[in-house]
Amino acid sequence: MKLDHDLVRCVLLAIEESENIVGINENELLDYLKKHGSYNDRNSIAYTVSKLKEANFITGNVQWANDSPALIMAGNLTYEGHKFLDNIRDDKVWKDTKTILSRFSSVSLSFVSSVASNVISQLIQKQLGFN
Repeated sequence: MKLDHDLVRCVLLAIEESENIVGINENELLDYLKKHGSYNDRNSIAYTVSKLKEANFITGNVQWANDSPALIMAGNLTYEGHKFLDNIRDDKVWKDTKTILSRFSSVSLSFVSSVASNVISQLIQKQLGFN
C-alpha cells in the first residue's frame, strides 16, 4: 500500500487539534478527515496511523481483526511528530513542497520534511529581501 502524504499531514493536524489528553479517538479522527476532505477508506487510514507509529511520529496503534482495522487509535504526537508537523503545517509551504515532490515517484517522510524545511528557508529569505 502506498503512503498518502496528504493523509499523513491531515492525520497529524487532527491529532494536534484534539483536546483529548489521552489522544484523539477514532470517531474524532474520522470526523476531522471527512470535514477536511481527506477521508479515505479505513484501511488507508489504519495503514497511515501504523506507519506514523513506526516513524515515531505518534503514540497510537491499530488493532486488527479478520484482516481489517477493528480500532484505529491515533494517540498523541511525539516530539518527532511535532517537529515534522511544524515543517508541513503551513498551507503555502505544503503546496510548494508538494509541487517539488511531484517530480519524484516516491519519497520518504524525512525527505518530505527536508524539502519543506528548504521551502520555509526560501520563504524567510524572500521575506527578508535576501533573494
